[in-house]
Amino acid sequence: MNRPLTKIAALLLAVSPAVATAFVGGTAAAAAPHVVEHMRLITGKMDGKPGWPKITNASWKVHKGDVVTVQLVSFDDGTAPLMGQYMTYANVKGTLNGKELVNGKPVANVSDINIAHTFTVPGLGFNMPIPVAPTGGHVVVTASFVASKTGTFVWHCYAPCGSGTNGMAGAMSTMGWMTGKVTVVG
Repeated sequence: MNRPLTKIAALLLAVSPAVATAFVGGTAAAAAPHVVEHMRLITGKMDGKPGWPKITNASWKVHKGDVVTVQLVSFDDGTAPLMGQYMTYANVKGTLNGKELVNGKPVANVSDINIAHTFTVPGLGFNMPIPVAPTGGHVVVTASFVASKTGTFVWHCYAPCGSGTNGMAGAMSTMGWMTGKVTVVG
């Protein structure tokens, strides 16, 4: 049975999704296993391949029903503004509460002109827009979702941060760079 979140559960959800799931409607419930995937987004200058940004830990495996928290630390201070059909990727999608945390602040979207990258798993309906990091610094983006179905799902960056005329070649189309796999097992 679905119950509305109490104020305490909503607050816990913002801080710790796994804890919040145990207190829906003020009654204890079995919490789903909680998995945290740590990723880093490094620039071409950092990985020795100029023009080729890279997300580390590009492929990982979780179990169906797991609450998965993706924590991505980005060092990329370059913009890749979204245009046309890609504008939708400025919006957070598929998270437990419809938001992501950017340096601890909850947001539902990132201005398209402040986008550096996205971490998007279309098959799971999950999208994290990644804002530009301050020059010489970093930005931490965190969001949680439930791994609701089994399969191997390819993730992509949908910000035109690669090479080629449309910015979608090079690192963008190379597995282990700006694309990877999320495998959900039963």
